[in-house]
Amino acid sequence: MSAEYKGQDPIVLAQQAERDLNSHAAKQGLSSDLSAEESGVDQSVTSKFPGSTVKVGSAASGAGGNREIPADEGGDILDSGRATKARDFEGEGGPETKQKIYEEENPGNDDVRGNIR
Repeated sequence: MSAEYKGQDPIVLAQQAERDLNSHAAKQGLSSDLSAEESGVDQSVTSKFPGSTVKVGSAASGAGGNREIPADEGGDILDSGRATKARDFEGEGGPETKQKIYEEENPGNDDVRGNIR
């Protein structure tokens, strides 16, 4: 449980959350936030859940099944300068292993960093 809730009864917290979610405003989506209207996601609810965050767009949905993996989710910046993507974690090994295999199989390619002096 989050440090913000330390020492509080979880049953009371759950009952309060249920009351909040069953309110008329929560059910109808009565937010004046423009981003809530555009995305369908009301970011103002993060104030009700300390420590929570809201992500929208491809960072949230993984659109296309090959989204960039942010550092806070285990992603990294590769030697080529691009951020790791979902495909870098498919199969055995991580992005570094896949890069090494690619360099061994394609030693003359321009994008193999070991060729640069």
